[in-house]
Amino acid sequence: MPILFGLTLIIIVFIHFSKSRGKNVKKNSEEFWRKERDSKFVPRKDISSLDYISVPYSFLPFRYYTPGAGNIARLSHNPAPVSAPADFTDDSGSFSVVSEPSDAHRIANELLSELEPSDASLPESTYARTPDYSAPLAEELAGVELELCKLADSKILNLTGISNTELRLTYGTANLDLLTAYDQNFTVLIRGLQKWGTLLATAEKKEDAITVLAYAVSIGSDIAGTYALLARLYKEQGEFQKIEALKESAEALSTLMKPSILRDLEQITAVDL
Repeated sequence: MPILFGLTLIIIVFIHFSKSRGKNVKKNSEEFWRKERDSKFVPRKDISSLDYISVPYSFLPFRYYTPGAGNIARLSHNPAPVSAPADFTDDSGSFSVVSEPSDAHRIANELLSELEPSDASLPESTYARTPDYSAPLAEELAGVELELCKLADSKILNLTGISNTELRLTYGTANLDLLTAYDQNFTVLIRGLQKWGTLLATAEKKEDAITVLAYAVSIGSDIAGTYALLARLYKEQGEFQKIEALKESAEALSTLMKPSILRDLEQITAVDL
């Protein structure tokens, strides 16, 4: 008899829980669709005072390009080529490095050298890259600098974790396309910073790499590789307190990548180099 009573009680509790859960799901669904409907009728609001990101070009370690007033200038000096360490491997697969340039490399570098300040108004196709070879490290550095300089006159917003519905409700339906474009500029920026920092670390320019990656973290990048590489560089220098600060920055993110970033940072702290 006690066993039967216990089973009956469990069934009753389960039925009650299921009904409560069903009501909550229905309520949340209704609330979501109500907000979605309401958001489509919100008038345009002023977005001029939002927290736009202004890239500190003078602070970052540009060597090949610099943004001017509405154009991009190739720096006049010609830094010595850099090459990757023999044992370098790129786990991300986002680029590759070769130590000796081929004829194709030289052709591409000559095209790069022809880009003078007066050429900045030419169409983007003027910047030619050969698609079927692995670029030397110096060219990759020049290329990523150029892409970052192209953002100089663009508006950039970090809207990570904010849904389109929330954007419409807060800033008006008519501003959604603009805000989406500004957020896409942020994605271009943090991806460029991640690649740039990786290339600099590969070229043994580790202080410059730290500068670039730390800036990416400061503006809210949620790219796991940025945090992982920066933590490894800090660990090499024995700057463990800075890794703890990285964890705090990661904790503040509103992104699905946060658990992965925190897990990587814990592993880097725990494992010897």
